[in-house]
Amino acid sequence: MREATPTSISNRILVVDDERLVVTALANMLRTAGYHVDLASNGQEALENVSTEDYDLIICDLRMPVMDGQAFYRQLSGSRPHLSQRIVFCTGDMANPTTRRFLEACGAPVICKPFRLRAVLDVVSSALANDRYLAPPVP
Repeated sequence: MREATPTSISNRILVVDDERLVVTALANMLRTAGYHVDLASNGQEALENVSTEDYDLIICDLRMPVMDGQAFYRQLSGSRPHLSQRIVFCTGDMANPTTRRFLEACGAPVICKPFRLRAVLDVVSSALANDRYLAPPVP
């Protein structure tokens, strides 16, 4: 498994969000920082991506059409459990009690919208440095 280091970043990140401006900003910032980035506009597209690719980290919005972030997480937990441990959620809906309960239950880091790009880099770097996110798949 690849590891993020200050001098050599080669991690693969999947960004899942239906807001074009958010996806563009995140992708540009992450690519500029040296990450390899793939994009999906909803949970269904993201499931297609993870069926053929392995990612070091997934940044996923919670509210999207077709398949939202919670449904994506549940599907991922069943089909690729090691990847479900590598999610950072992105949301502007922290006041919603259902959202808060879900995020507390899954224990994933959260980036609150609107966000500062520097804060996203800090969360990504921290998540990639955390053994929970880089643990090998369990057979």
